[in-house]
Amino acid sequence: MTSPDSAAGTEGPGSVAQFGARLLAFFVDGALSVLIAVLAGFRPGTNGYGLVVYGAFLAIELLFVTVAAQTPGMRVAGVVVVRARDGGKPQLGWVALRTALLAAVVPALVADSTGRALHDRAAGLTMLRTR
Repeated sequence: MTSPDSAAGTEGPGSVAQFGARLLAFFVDGALSVLIAVLAGFRPGTNGYGLVVYGAFLAIELLFVTVAAQTPGMRVAGVVVVRARDGGKPQLGWVALRTALLAAVVPALVADSTGRALHDRAAGLTMLRTR
């Protein structure tokens, strides 16, 4: 995978993932988080349901991005998280920082001129398209 600095264009594999792909990945991972909460015995409207969904979402991010560089939602959306400087696999510490900033929500919604979200930029990571 190429780094965003060496990506030839703004389209296709190796280019920075845009908002639509990120949103699709979010919805798929969100649905998986709801499924986890329901399988754990929590139902919408019950005490703790929202916290379990939120925790499951963040756990999915931390675990899957650390191990496979992409969550199930990212796989569906065709994006992967890589180190911005060289396109390598992200390390646990940086993924943990990215996840903590993602938990704050706002950094994930604000992107720079290249399309990189602030939580990725702060962690030295980026999301690239795989297709």
